[in-house]
Amino acid sequence: MDDDARRLDALSGVFLLAKDMRHHMSDLMADERWAVDAGFRPPCMGVMAVVAKHQPVSQREISDQLGLDASDVVGVLDILEGARLVERRRDPADRRRHAVVLTEAGEVAARRFAALRAEAVARALAHLGPDEQEQLADLLNRATAHCAAGHEAYVRERGLTV
Repeated sequence: MDDDARRLDALSGVFLLAKDMRHHMSDLMADERWAVDAGFRPPCMGVMAVVAKHQPVSQREISDQLGLDASDVVGVLDILEGARLVERRRDPADRRRHAVVLTEAGEVAARRFAALRAEAVARALAHLGPDEQEQLADLLNRATAHCAAGHEAYVRERGLTV
């Protein structure tokens, strides 16, 4: 088969890369008994990363950052709160809103998750040089920049709540 016949389109390439990264994350997470015993699911890591970066952060902001449905965010936060890694507190500026923050144990877990994520990315992108990895990240950021705005518009147009 020649190179053109093997060349993937963007959609297939993104799906294949995502599958490879999930595989590496699963391998790495299998050794993290504390996370497995707490019932962690794949979105837990992304939620922890958003909270670590933006805390205090609303559930809606987490939803928007990750493209997760609000009900999925609530479920993930229930898991993380049950493991005592996050706390949901009423936002003093807006009592209708919950502000999510990491606990002390959550800070430790977030650093561990960040290391595992970095290792999974390193494994999945090992065949790319540092400049190519940066270029890929830049392209993905540009390609997905509209996603949060599109999600917000979708919710607004349909009168839904997040």
